[in-house]
Amino acid sequence: MTEAWMVPVMAGLFGLMVGSFLNVCTLRWPQDESIVSPGPRCPKCLKPVQWYDNVPILSWIILRARCRSCAGPISVQYPLVELASALIWAGVFAVHGATLEALRGGIFLWILFGISIADARFYIIPNQFSMGGAVIGLGMSFFPGGIEWTRSIIGAVVGYAVLWIVG
Repeated sequence: MTEAWMVPVMAGLFGLMVGSFLNVCTLRWPQDESIVSPGPRCPKCLKPVQWYDNVPILSWIILRARCRSCAGPISVQYPLVELASALIWAGVFAVHGATLEALRGGIFLWILFGISIADARFYIIPNQFSMGGAVIGLGMSFFPGGIEWTRSIIGAVVGYAVLWIVG
Protein backbone atom coordinates (compact mmCIF):
# COMPACT_ATOMS: atom_id res chain seq x y z
CA MET A 1 0.00 0.00 0.00
CA THR A 2 1.34 3.40 -0.99
CA GLU A 3 1.60 6.08 1.66
CA ALA A 4 -0.29 9.27 0.78
CA TRP A 5 2.79 11.46 1.19
CA MET A 6 4.90 9.49 -1.30
CA VAL A 7 3.15 10.76 -4.43
CA PRO A 8 3.69 14.49 -3.71
CA VAL A 9 7.27 13.83 -2.55
CA MET A 10 8.10 11.97 -5.76
CA ALA A 11 6.35 14.67 -7.80
CA GLY A 12 8.39 17.29 -5.92
CA LEU A 13 11.65 15.50 -6.73
CA PHE A 14 10.56 15.35 -10.36
CA GLY A 15 9.79 19.09 -10.09
CA LEU A 16 13.35 19.77 -8.92
CA MET A 17 14.76 18.07 -12.00
CA VAL A 18 12.43 19.71 -14.49
CA GLY A 19 12.94 23.02 -12.66
CA SER A 20 16.61 22.81 -13.54
CA PHE A 21 15.64 22.22 -17.17
CA LEU A 22 13.14 25.10 -16.97
CA ASN A 23 15.99 27.44 -16.05
CA VAL A 24 17.77 26.42 -19.24
CA CYS A 25 14.64 26.98 -21.33
CA THR A 26 13.80 30.38 -19.82
CA LEU A 27 17.35 31.67 -20.25
CA ARG A 28 18.12 30.28 -23.71
CA TRP A 29 14.88 30.29 -25.72
CA PRO A 30 14.32 34.08 -25.49
CA GLN A 31 17.82 34.55 -26.91
CA ASP A 32 17.29 31.99 -29.71
CA GLU A 33 19.87 29.63 -28.22
CA SER A 34 19.73 25.84 -28.26
CA ILE A 35 18.68 24.07 -25.07
CA VAL A 36 20.70 21.01 -26.11
CA SER A 37 24.13 22.35 -26.97
CA PRO A 38 26.31 23.62 -25.47
CA GLY A 39 25.65 21.98 -22.12
CA PRO A 40 25.38 23.92 -18.87
CA ARG A 41 28.15 26.48 -18.47
CA CYS A 42 29.13 29.35 -16.23
CA PRO A 43 27.77 32.61 -17.67
CA LYS A 44 30.95 34.43 -16.61
CA CYS A 45 33.86 32.14 -17.59
CA LEU A 46 31.86 29.90 -19.97
CA LYS A 47 33.46 26.74 -18.52
CA PRO A 48 31.20 23.67 -18.61
CA VAL A 49 29.39 22.81 -15.38
CA GLN A 50 30.21 19.27 -14.28
CA TRP A 51 27.35 16.86 -13.55
CA TYR A 52 28.14 16.87 -9.82
CA ASP A 53 27.82 20.67 -9.77
CA ASN A 54 24.43 20.50 -11.46
CA VAL A 55 22.34 18.91 -8.69
CA PRO A 56 19.23 21.07 -8.15
CA ILE A 57 19.46 23.44 -5.13
CA LEU A 58 22.12 21.33 -3.38
CA SER A 59 24.96 22.34 -5.72
CA TRP A 60 24.08 26.02 -5.37
CA ILE A 61 24.31 25.69 -1.57
CA ILE A 62 27.51 23.61 -1.58
CA LEU A 63 29.23 25.97 -4.03
CA ARG A 64 27.97 28.97 -2.00
CA ALA A 65 26.42 30.47 -5.13
CA ARG A 66 29.81 30.64 -6.86
CA CYS A 67 31.27 28.98 -9.95
CA ARG A 68 33.80 26.28 -9.08
CA SER A 69 36.13 27.47 -11.88
CA CYS A 70 36.11 31.27 -11.65
CA ALA A 71 34.23 31.99 -8.39
CA GLY A 72 31.79 34.13 -10.36
CA PRO A 73 28.34 34.47 -8.82
CA ILE A 74 25.59 31.98 -9.64
CA SER A 75 22.20 33.69 -9.80
CA VAL A 76 19.68 32.98 -7.07
CA GLN A 77 17.22 32.40 -9.92
CA TYR A 78 18.52 28.84 -10.31
CA PRO A 79 17.58 27.44 -6.88
CA LEU A 80 14.42 29.57 -6.66
CA VAL A 81 13.06 28.25 -9.96
CA GLU A 82 14.01 24.69 -8.98
CA LEU A 83 12.29 25.04 -5.60
CA ALA A 84 9.19 26.69 -7.06
CA SER A 85 8.97 23.99 -9.72
CA ALA A 86 9.20 21.31 -7.02
CA LEU A 87 6.42 23.01 -5.06
CA ILE A 88 4.23 23.30 -8.16
CA TRP A 89 4.52 19.60 -8.95
CA ALA A 90 4.22 18.47 -5.32
CA GLY A 91 1.22 20.74 -4.75
CA VAL A 92 -0.68 19.59 -7.81
CA PHE A 93 -0.11 15.93 -6.96
CA ALA A 94 -0.98 16.54 -3.29
CA VAL A 95 -4.34 17.97 -4.37
CA HIS A 96 -5.20 15.57 -7.20
CA GLY A 97 -3.23 12.44 -6.29
CA ALA A 98 -1.58 10.29 -8.94
CA THR A 99 -4.10 11.13 -11.67
CA LEU A 100 -4.12 12.35 -15.22
CA GLU A 101 -5.62 15.61 -13.92
CA ALA A 102 -2.53 16.12 -11.73
CA LEU A 103 -0.22 15.48 -14.68
CA ARG A 104 -2.21 17.89 -16.84
CA GLY A 105 -2.16 20.54 -14.10
CA GLY A 106 1.55 20.08 -13.42
CA ILE A 107 2.45 20.44 -17.08
CA PHE A 108 0.39 23.58 -17.63
CA LEU A 109 1.41 25.30 -14.39
CA TRP A 110 5.04 24.49 -15.24
CA ILE A 111 4.63 26.00 -18.72
CA LEU A 112 2.91 29.10 -17.29
CA PHE A 113 5.70 29.43 -14.73
CA GLY A 114 8.29 29.25 -17.53
CA ILE A 115 6.39 31.87 -19.52
CA SER A 116 6.29 34.21 -16.52
CA ILE A 117 10.03 33.85 -15.89
CA ALA A 118 10.98 34.48 -19.53
CA ASP A 119 8.54 37.38 -19.79
CA ALA A 120 9.74 39.00 -16.55
CA ARG A 121 13.39 38.73 -17.55
CA PHE A 122 13.35 39.31 -21.32
CA TYR A 123 9.87 40.78 -21.99
CA ILE A 124 9.16 37.99 -24.45
CA ILE A 125 7.11 34.80 -24.44
CA PRO A 126 9.10 32.21 -26.38
CA ASN A 127 7.13 30.40 -29.07
CA GLN A 128 8.42 27.11 -27.68
CA PHE A 129 6.31 27.66 -24.56
CA SER A 130 3.16 28.92 -26.25
CA MET A 131 3.17 26.53 -29.20
CA GLY A 132 4.37 23.64 -27.04
CA GLY A 133 1.55 24.33 -24.60
CA ALA A 134 -0.97 24.45 -27.45
CA VAL A 135 0.22 21.13 -28.87
CA ILE A 136 0.27 19.47 -25.45
CA GLY A 137 -3.18 20.90 -24.69
CA LEU A 138 -4.61 19.56 -27.92
CA GLY A 139 -2.98 16.20 -27.27
CA MET A 140 -4.28 16.02 -23.70
CA SER A 141 -7.82 16.73 -24.92
CA PHE A 142 -7.94 13.19 -26.31
CA PHE A 143 -7.55 11.77 -22.79
CA PRO A 144 -10.56 11.37 -20.51
CA GLY A 145 -11.43 14.00 -17.92
CA GLY A 146 -10.54 17.13 -19.84
CA ILE A 147 -12.12 19.31 -22.45
CA GLU A 148 -13.36 17.27 -25.40
CA TRP A 149 -11.06 17.38 -28.40
CA THR A 150 -13.49 19.19 -30.72
CA ARG A 151 -13.88 22.09 -28.30
CA SER A 152 -10.12 22.14 -27.80
CA ILE A 153 -9.49 22.44 -31.55
CA ILE A 154 -12.14 25.17 -31.90
CA GLY A 155 -10.50 27.06 -29.03
CA ALA A 156 -7.07 26.74 -30.63
CA VAL A 157 -8.34 28.00 -33.99
CA VAL A 158 -10.22 30.94 -32.44
CA GLY A 159 -7.22 31.83 -30.26
CA TYR A 160 -4.88 31.75 -33.24
CA ALA A 161 -7.30 33.83 -35.33
CA VAL A 162 -7.61 36.50 -32.63
CA LEU A 163 -3.84 36.77 -32.28
CA TRP A 164 -3.42 36.86 -36.06
CA ILE A 165 -5.99 39.67 -36.41
CA VAL A 166 -4.53 41.70 -33.53
CA GLY A 167 -0.90 41.09 -34.51
